[in-house]
Amino acid sequence: MREVNPSGRAAHTVTMTVRQWQIIDATLDNEVDTAVMNGDPEHVVALGRNVRQTGWEQVVGSAEQWPPDDEMTSITLIGVQWELVTGSLERWSDIAERAGQSDDAQLGRRIRADVSAQLPA
Repeated sequence: MREVNPSGRAAHTVTMTVRQWQIIDATLDNEVDTAVMNGDPEHVVALGRNVRQTGWEQVVGSAEQWPPDDEMTSITLIGVQWELVTGSLERWSDIAERAGQSDDAQLGRRIRADVSAQLPA
């Protein structure tokens, strides 16, 4: 789904399980922490933190508690935010693969594929 956010930038909504968002959130946490340690050469710290906060707000909404892992949720982000999500999932899947964590790598790649399939080409 394509929407326009208040800044006028095109935004896209992706539907996933709460568990998938939790994995995205954890992946972005790793991405941001690594960027902080490396001096943020790619300027992803603020963007990553913003994506995580935006996702938390959309998942929890007004319920004030985290919903069950298998509940479906919709997250709306702008293109550059989704690029960070998909790029981070791919990077950390590669890292997991090299570390011998093939199940984690496959899960990250499946989530990346599910997200990418819902975004414009």
